[in-house]
Amino acid sequence: MSIAAPQNVYMLVDGVLDEGLSFVADYVENMLQRPVIITDCNGRIHYPENADHTAKIDALFMPLPKKLSARDFYYQPEDRILYYRVRYNGESAYLIVPNQPPDQIAPALNVLMETKLAVKCYFSKIHQDCKRFESEMAEYLFTNSNASIRDIVKLGENRLEWDRSYLVSLVEVEEETKPDKLDQQLLQAYFCEYLQKDKFDVIPISWGNYLLFIIPVCLPQERGGEKSDWTRLISYKHTLEQRFNLFMSMGIGQIYPLADLQKSFNEARIVLTLSRMLGKKHFVQRFTDLGIYYPIFSQDPRVIKQFCSNTLGPLLEHDEKTDGELLPTLRKLLDSCGNMKSTADSLFIHVNTLYYRINKIEELLGVEFSSMDTRVNLFIAVKVWDTFTAHGGFDRN
Repeated sequence: MSIAAPQNVYMLVDGVLDEGLSFVADYVENMLQRPVIITDCNGRIHYPENADHTAKIDALFMPLPKKLSARDFYYQPEDRILYYRVRYNGESAYLIVPNQPPDQIAPALNVLMETKLAVKCYFSKIHQDCKRFESEMAEYLFTNSNASIRDIVKLGENRLEWDRSYLVSLVEVEEETKPDKLDQQLLQAYFCEYLQKDKFDVIPISWGNYLLFIIPVCLPQERGGEKSDWTRLISYKHTLEQRFNLFMSMGIGQIYPLADLQKSFNEARIVLTLSRMLGKKHFVQRFTDLGIYYPIFSQDPRVIKQFCSNTLGPLLEHDEKTDGELLPTLRKLLDSCGNMKSTADSLFIHVNTLYYRINKIEELLGVEFSSMDTRVNLFIAVKVWDTFTAHGGFDRN
């Protein structure tokens, strides 16, 4: 196999930096006299581009054969498809040539080898720029860091704009339905394509088991009552659940100016945490639809902490000094709607022990558990406390 001509290699690198992948694709198609497809590691097609986004989402992805995973090239004789891998920064891009005659594989590989450095430069730049931006943004949101949002936005090369408003949608795969080998990158790529089909130029970010989408909103008047088609968003979620054989839950924050993006993220995270604590599964929930919890969590964190302290303070102080059994007992009792037997069974204690603990709770808080007002107030306070402390919310205030 001959070595690629240096002049072609340099020409391709220069061209791809100026004009993008179409320059490389045009070269390959002219040399081979057949079309070429260029994908990323998820099989997402970067060339040819589907500008109007009217195609079915599956048509925007190319299935990559498993046999390709350990090879630099692979020929699939039954389909007459030639795959050529370009490695970059621990990832891979692929040049795919359909209808490739088997007796012309060697010269075709020579042409594809000439493009290797150009394709590597293209995807390396995308990979490096995107990964740094997404990493900085994820740390800013999830760890509540003191980084400057303005500095992070600059890394995104105009992917976020200061004169637009955004909301955050936070998605989590239900653990009990999560496949052993979930390709989270592919799931994220598909989700983005569905959102972009609705003209949302979303910013996707991965963090652990979470998928986070920063979604631009064009109309300022949407701030109070979001007019986006949530029914369609739910249908996309169902489609992806069926395709990947899993269930997901989604929390959606309110719309804010870019400078207040963290508020929308915190709201989306509260939605996920609180909804799970209330027993919901594979849901789509907006912060504004949280009922009584919406005005509570809309308050300053110091106000929320004071509410919890006023309602649960003596009990929390007691648990800090002892083995911490009263708050878990109260939580179980409230979740069981006051059913003594099921609460005792779930705690693996005798019902008499449960009565003793309830009396202690009533004594500490100065309440009577038989009162409906008391039970409702305690239920809300416990859920608020658990939600806000689940991610260290009070520790930062």
